[in-house]
Amino acid sequence: MKRLLVFPLLLGLLACGYQRLDRRPRSAAWMARGETIRIASFQNRTSHLGAEDTFRKALENRIVAATPWKLVPPGSASRWVLQCNLLRYEVKVLGLSLGSSSVQGSAGTASRLEVVVVASVQLLDGRTGDVVATRPQLTFSNQYRVDQNFASFDNRELRVLETLADDFAESFLTQLLEGTAE
Repeated sequence: MKRLLVFPLLLGLLACGYQRLDRRPRSAAWMARGETIRIASFQNRTSHLGAEDTFRKALENRIVAATPWKLVPPGSASRWVLQCNLLRYEVKVLGLSLGSSSVQGSAGTASRLEVVVVASVQLLDGRTGDVVATRPQLTFSNQYRVDQNFASFDNRELRVLETLADDFAESFLTQLLEGTAE
């Protein structure tokens, strides 16, 4: 019975044109399978210390999992080089709670926040140093509900940043593999 259900699902996926991006025919030079890539120094120009490590790790994970490249350690020779800069990290208050008389000091506390991260990424030819693809203002944001205690957001901020970093890595690499990053 299970096989009868799986077959139509697989047939449906094939019929809709589904294919993995890392297995599509390559048109740009940087899409060749087996080429090496390294992430150059990841610069953080925000006041949020350590954010560059989270973004670097997300890019490394995505490169290994879903690209045709082989990731090499920093400082190694490679065919392609990614240069990344975190330009802005911002937390905006979107909503305030009116508070309640039973919770002292709860009036006017944040009830909903938006976290915005802006990054710039360039893909360089490792042989010549020429820029072959660039995304100067990649912007990622997400909204989060906050409990009555504003400090609770601080406890979740690392997970929020990891989610945004993963979205950033997936979006940039997808654009690059689809040939839309120029």
